[in-house]
Amino acid sequence: MSTTTGFKPIPMNDVEGCLNSCADAFAQLAALLQAIKEKAPEFSDAAKLAALGWSVACDMENFAGSTLEKMQEGGVKQ
Repeated sequence: MSTTTGFKPIPMNDVEGCLNSCADAFAQLAALLQAIKEKAPEFSDAAKLAALGWSVACDMENFAGSTLEKMQEGGVKQ
């Protein structure tokens, strides 16, 4: 029986780059949705959906950024 599983761990630099890219992308998405919300008629479906999307994008930006900070401070536990 072989002891190799075929699993190749991802390098920490790749994880860091991914989290950084995710945080940046969510920040850009939040900015886009904020612009849509501001341009849409008040109380319209478009404004409501943009506000909802903005909230999710901000939460995900914070989550990715927070995870990146924790990883940089203490690494990753297996």
